[in-house]
Amino acid sequence: MTRHTDKQLIVGFGVTGLSVARHLVRNGSSFEIADKQSAISTSAIEELPMLSGVVYHPGDWTVELFCRFDRLIVSPGVPTRSQVFEEARSAGVEIISDVELFARDVRKPVISVTGSNGKSTVVSMIGSILEAAGLRAAVVGNVGLACLDGLADNAIDIYVVELSSFQLENTYSLKSLAATVLNVSEDHMDRYDGIEDYSAVKRRIYNNAEHVLVNTDDARTRYMGSSAKGISFSIEHSNADWYLSSQRNTLNGPGGISADVSALRVSGGHNCSNALAAMALATVALDRVGLHKARQLSDIYTTGLGNFRGLPHRTELVCQLNGVNWFNDSKGTNVGACVSAIKGMSGPVVLIAGGQGKNAEFAPLVEVVASKCRAVILFGEDAEKIHHAIGNKVPVIRAASLEESVERASEIAQSGDCVLLSPACASFDMFRNFEERGRSFVSEVHKLCA
Repeated sequence: MTRHTDKQLIVGFGVTGLSVARHLVRNGSSFEIADKQSAISTSAIEELPMLSGVVYHPGDWTVELFCRFDRLIVSPGVPTRSQVFEEARSAGVEIISDVELFARDVRKPVISVTGSNGKSTVVSMIGSILEAAGLRAAVVGNVGLACLDGLADNAIDIYVVELSSFQLENTYSLKSLAATVLNVSEDHMDRYDGIEDYSAVKRRIYNNAEHVLVNTDDARTRYMGSSAKGISFSIEHSNADWYLSSQRNTLNGPGGISADVSALRVSGGHNCSNALAAMALATVALDRVGLHKARQLSDIYTTGLGNFRGLPHRTELVCQLNGVNWFNDSKGTNVGACVSAIKGMSGPVVLIAGGQGKNAEFAPLVEVVASKCRAVILFGEDAEKIHHAIGNKVPVIRAASLEESVERASEIAQSGDCVLLSPACASFDMFRNFEERGRSFVSEVHKLCA
């Protein structure tokens, strides 16, 4: 229970921290702010002038500071397993995420999605399907609009929430109408004590969920959440509740619900899997509002999936030049995403990869690179580590920059090939974020077309 008299400290004051401040201001709750920056940004004060009067704690954080408060509301980018947080927790200080605040205040049904890859695509597909059914759906969380900002609109019928592992770490009371872990592959190994630790955090999304959706194609998610009302999806096995037909041309569900794969505006087997997950979760939501008929649902899914045109930096076709398709998958920031992107390409692949590997193992790339790639071009901080993992079963070329990588790819690629930027790494060694990396790639490719 959140009391207005509780002393609250927002820890980390970026995009999420500012959304927490907006929410607390709307609810008349007082708070203070702690951040590593020397002062609150001018833009934040321009948006919320009252911030100029809020007590601000710059610089390093201490147990003494934290223990002055009843509650710390911590941004997802702040690791809370460090000693200062553990000591505060032991002293009785409550440590929660912005999503936990959302969970305590939301009054409408919630569909929750996590996973190593595909989260943003799936929640966007669900939002498109629900809108096709005439519902007002707010797609919030890690995808863009902060969860708490979504609560500002009282006309929302349902919330579709994308959750990262970082957001789940300090979330305890979220009660989802339906939830899923889409998949689990190594990511953020610089934050977790191995893949099992990371998986356990992902699994938290199933706590208190009324319906659980499980991907039976993924060895790490297959047996998660079996205690709730389980629903399964698969692109490999037709005995799942939601499955891809053996001809791989229809997406099928219980009671004769179906949609043609041709309705999808995004390509690749991984997007068939994403669409099945979206249909399964949307069905639970639509059932709650009284939409049950298979024919009616099939029409809604065909329209909703057809209206979704994909997201930037996710296997996004940039252009075709001299018979070569150039794809921007800058959001492929882990090995699992890179593997899926390569598998989804229709021709031989010239792969551009590299960046900060986050302590991940690159061995899962070996098989798919050997079977699908004409060549691999590596750049960035962990290029050597990737090269060591994949060996020389295909030509491996080292580049000093993304610009040089594009130049080399243009020299190697042949008509019918796909040049794929799917870095398998974070971007922070050379770029501010994956979006900037993706925009840089697109710009360099467009120069070739000029």
